[in-house]
Amino acid sequence: MRRTVLWNAILLVLGTGAPAAHAADADPRAVWEQAIQAKGGRERLRKVQTLAIFMKPAQVVLAGPPENWLCVFPDRYFEWEGRKGIEFSVIVNGTAGRTAMDANGMPRATRNLTSLERDRLTLNQVLYLLETAWLQPEPLAVRPAHLHKYNVLTVRAGGRTFDLFLNSANLPERIFSRRGGDSRTKYDFRMEHYREFQGISLPTRVTGTEGNFAWTWDVDYEIDAKYNPKLFERPPDLNDGPEPWRRR
Repeated sequence: MRRTVLWNAILLVLGTGAPAAHAADADPRAVWEQAIQAKGGRERLRKVQTLAIFMKPAQVVLAGPPENWLCVFPDRYFEWEGRKGIEFSVIVNGTAGRTAMDANGMPRATRNLTSLERDRLTLNQVLYLLETAWLQPEPLAVRPAHLHKYNVLTVRAGGRTFDLFLNSANLPERIFSRRGGDSRTKYDFRMEHYREFQGISLPTRVTGTEGNFAWTWDVDYEIDAKYNPKLFERPPDLNDGPEPWRRR
């Protein structure tokens, strides 16, 4: 009896909320709907055609290099990164099944898409929007996380599963995925400081782990950024700068 009373008191002090405490009994589809609503609603999310992502090094120990992305949903993206002494840009065209890169000190090269780049086409949609007009993840299960701090919602999308750690506002503060039994290939993203962009809640601090690499960025966004579609028909050129996709 004393243990029961003590345990109830501990839960009260920890502020355990009813949704998290009963996560094991929750309907995953209902939890998914709550997350979609928290992001801005299905109607807004499915209208997004492009998303420009501007990442700059955060004021942390493991700051990431500056990066710019243009995601053209569902299957194209441009990436520019500028590390110390190294700069490169990548164009991925899922429709054509190829990717091309330009990096200093190396000849420009075009090759077929790898599984990692196909993963990224899915990640770009799940990480930032959860759901799009082209990708509707399937909710599989809900479980309470350690100390009931989060509901953990498991969904399937693009041939892999993702664990979404949802905060009290039903927004993902962590998205984790591991490729099958290969523990070396995992994706682990932490999201903080959500802010609304055209009615869609997006994190302005992101820590990303892909494989053995981890960095933190402060992030800004441009929803439905206008771009030149011819960008994806030719190899990238570093001389065009970090935003060659902008329609001129």
